[in-house]
Amino acid sequence: MAQKHRIRVSLNQGLMLSLLGAFLFTQACSSIAYVQLNDRLPAQAGSLEGKKVILSVEDERKTKDFASPGVKREFENFSENLAYSVSKGTGPVLRMGLYDVPSLVKEAFRLRVENEGAEVVADKKAAHAELVFALQEFSLDLVKRNWKVKLGYEVRLIKNGSLRAKQFATGEAERLKIMGTEQADEVVGDLFADVMNRLNLPKLFREAGL
Repeated sequence: MAQKHRIRVSLNQGLMLSLLGAFLFTQACSSIAYVQLNDRLPAQAGSLEGKKVILSVEDERKTKDFASPGVKREFENFSENLAYSVSKGTGPVLRMGLYDVPSLVKEAFRLRVENEGAEVVADKKAAHAELVFALQEFSLDLVKRNWKVKLGYEVRLIKNGSLRAKQFATGEAERLKIMGTEQADEVVGDLFADVMNRLNLPKLFREAGL
């Protein structure tokens, strides 16, 4: 009986430790603040049907931090990763996961390229062109209770090692901070979708003669 009692106590202690560990992990995760970026794709066009492209991203930001010192002072454990979700038209919202900034913009760029009907490939010999997404600015600041976000990029079409065409877009927006990061989520998502959707890929290919 004593042996069974010791086993039962040991199991109970193990269970309690497991529950405590799970609780502490949950608390730690819940204390991390991050932006939930809800992206919106334009209506599917398919104007680049049959085109095969290679994609790459160049991070040309002057500072690699997404969050400013003001944001980090307000939220001690502010994550540089963003929770990325995307929807198309009236379709459902798809939760894509957590991304660092370069990975996020590459995923958002890929979705827009495929939305135009082009196929993303890895083999240069099979590609009609290379599309380079040069991220020049993407930052979130908090100034006098106002969230401020900026986004700027240039997309370059490369053919046989030479630049054939390029487009750029920039934008900035702000929103009053009321509670937590909710308003940051809104202003970042709205600006991101707006500026990314200014990209006119069919025009880029026409200018490149492709």
